[in-house]
Amino acid sequence: MTSKVAAAALTLTAFSLAAVAAADLPKFKAGLSTSFLSGPFFVVLTNQTTKAAKAAALNWLQPTDAQSDPGKQISDIQTLVNSGARGLIVIPRDSDAIAPALQYAASRGVAVVAIDVGINSGKVAMTVRADNVSMARSACESVGVALGGKGKVLELQGDLLNSSGRDRTDGFESCMKQNYPAIKILARPTRWEQARAADAAQTMLTANPDIAAIYMESGSVMLPPVLSVMHQIGRNEKVGERNRIFLITIDGSPYELQRIRSGELDAAVSQPLDMYARLGVEYLQRTVKGDSFAPGPTNHGSVIVKNQAGNLEDLLPAPVVTRKNVDNPTLWGNLSGVN
Repeated sequence: MTSKVAAAALTLTAFSLAAVAAADLPKFKAGLSTSFLSGPFFVVLTNQTTKAAKAAALNWLQPTDAQSDPGKQISDIQTLVNSGARGLIVIPRDSDAIAPALQYAASRGVAVVAIDVGINSGKVAMTVRADNVSMARSACESVGVALGGKGKVLELQGDLLNSSGRDRTDGFESCMKQNYPAIKILARPTRWEQARAADAAQTMLTANPDIAAIYMESGSVMLPPVLSVMHQIGRNEKVGERNRIFLITIDGSPYELQRIRSGELDAAVSQPLDMYARLGVEYLQRTVKGDSFAPGPTNHGSVIVKNQAGNLEDLLPAPVVTRKNVDNPTLWGNLSGVN
């Protein structure tokens, strides 16, 4: 490839992912390695990715479920590669521990794209995810305003072994420290598990009846058990009622949007899950085709950046949803066929 052609391809892929017609993209055997399917968010993401892959006429292998075990995910990826996959989409369970699997795929010439969770060790062609630090800051600002800059907030963390959990924690806590120093954070890890979220909510709300807000790093996982606990202890006041505990989540699932409509949830930061699936498949096709990518703005309202590990990430915007915009038809939780 000449330098002029290479430069043109680089500019094209950096700024206009959709510039090549779908008919010009290759068809090949591909698969999906998920971190776990015990949470509704990942079930929907798996279904949407499968739907996008089949719409692209890929020869789609049965998605694998690592069941929250980084070692199993390595084995799952090796199995997909050995089954003849030319391309893989992965949702990492552990942003560092996945490196040997990525090295194995690379040694077999298999293209890999990550979605939802970033890669800290090893290489992928692209990661499609929301700006998790920005989402956490949006949640911080919402809590800060709701509490008037003082009080206690319970932070239900995800899993600090993956980039999303770390970013959603660091972004929230750094924003609080900088902008709302009088708000006290009570942080508890959940590893994205409903049972752990329920236990943390029960323990902390009982020991700290003056908690004024709860920030949940995954509403699709944590909101159902948290609402159940609040009902059990008689703290299920609705939005606008006296002594209401302000609740905000990250995900924006159909369940969360319904709880906003019913007054049980104040706000949710909506991840663009549908775009994770669609763009993940498209990036994979482009990679197999031989395209490369570079930092810069895209034609779908996001920015491609290079993370500390040297991997490119397409950071998609994520709006805050309240009663004012909960019925916006463009929110992924409102799309037909998503459940």
